[in-house]
Amino acid sequence: MTESIFRALRHKDFVIVEGAGWLAGAGVWFYRIGLAVFAWELTKSGFWLGIIAVAEAGPGLFISPIAGALADRHDRLVMARFVQAFMMLVTGVLAVMTLFGLVNIWVLLLFAVLHGLCAGFWTPVRMSLAPNLVPKADLSAAIATHSILFNLGRTLGPALVAPILAIWGVGAVFAVSAVANLIFSVALFWVKIVNPDRKAEKGRSMRSHLVEGLRYATRHPVIKYLFLNMIFASLLLRAYMELLPGMSETIFGHDPQEGVPILVSAAGVGAIVASLLVGNLRQIHTILNTYFVFVFGTLISLTLFVSTSNFWFAVICMIFLSISQVGVNIAGQVTVQSTIRGDLRGRVMSLWGLLNRSGPALGALLIGALSGLWGFSGPILAGVGVSSLVALFVFFRREEIKSAAIEEEEIVSQG
Repeated sequence: MTESIFRALRHKDFVIVEGAGWLAGAGVWFYRIGLAVFAWELTKSGFWLGIIAVAEAGPGLFISPIAGALADRHDRLVMARFVQAFMMLVTGVLAVMTLFGLVNIWVLLLFAVLHGLCAGFWTPVRMSLAPNLVPKADLSAAIATHSILFNLGRTLGPALVAPILAIWGVGAVFAVSAVANLIFSVALFWVKIVNPDRKAEKGRSMRSHLVEGLRYATRHPVIKYLFLNMIFASLLLRAYMELLPGMSETIFGHDPQEGVPILVSAAGVGAIVASLLVGNLRQIHTILNTYFVFVFGTLISLTLFVSTSNFWFAVICMIFLSISQVGVNIAGQVTVQSTIRGDLRGRVMSLWGLLNRSGPALGALLIGALSGLWGFSGPILAGVGVSSLVALFVFFRREEIKSAAIEEEEIVSQG
């Protein structure tokens, strides 16, 4: 089983990107944990946690669709090199200012916006680049392998954050993230595209390209249903990750500097398990069956997670919650990547990445604001209820989705 999952590692360019990307993935979690913990320490406010989350992820609402269109028209690899370099610059400057005590909540907000602009540009470029590094037959393995390595960084990164926070402070955490971006940016100069997509038609306006991508996604017989489910799941079921500092202290009674790294590491363990489970699947029919199992697993495990006050039981729930959520994401992404036209890949995956990144931040702003009145658990459980109705609506159309997915995959393969 494991040999099949890691078959994408036979391809040199994929190995380079994933090897350096593993460091950058760990750096992302250094940055995100440092950002959330720092914001909580400065304000002790759930609302401000939501504000910082939106500032970091919100720019993606505007920049990601444009980046996706550019990725369909231009060299994705060149774009990737520049974006990683800018992310390194922003995080590096933030690290220096933090170490010199020059950061208050408003300065932190500014840097969250700057980093969010870079990240919003990066997501569609990275997601549309992956299929260009391996043959189509190894696409599901490449996505699963990327998830395993990324979430290995998600597991080990937070484990290292706690002692660094305790000994050197949050400035050192930001500095480690900047170094990881630098290494990734340099490594990308040794990569070549081996399986290029057809380029989008040039000579047309950016607006027409954006409209074409949006129309394609909303009319695609498979993608429209997966996107519908993701809209509500991202807004209402994943916002808790942005609110962990406040939840760790107020629900589980655990110091955020210790509790958040443990919870995020537990999520990383669950994500690796999910990647191993889904990565060996190749048939679209089986992948979609797995998708629906994980959808309902998410609803159950999140309910248990926010309904307990026992920290260690919450850690166990977090593992199963992460298995379900990452399983949904991988199975959904494999389905979309397998049934999408290559010249529209960047634009459609920009929408996928936008929902993945900006949805939880907007949800965190809403839940963070409501937490002052009803705490964190009540609004999250209400979100579970709404998302359950949407999940049932999509589930009852599963046979229609499966038939369309198989048909679309054959069309893309022949084209």
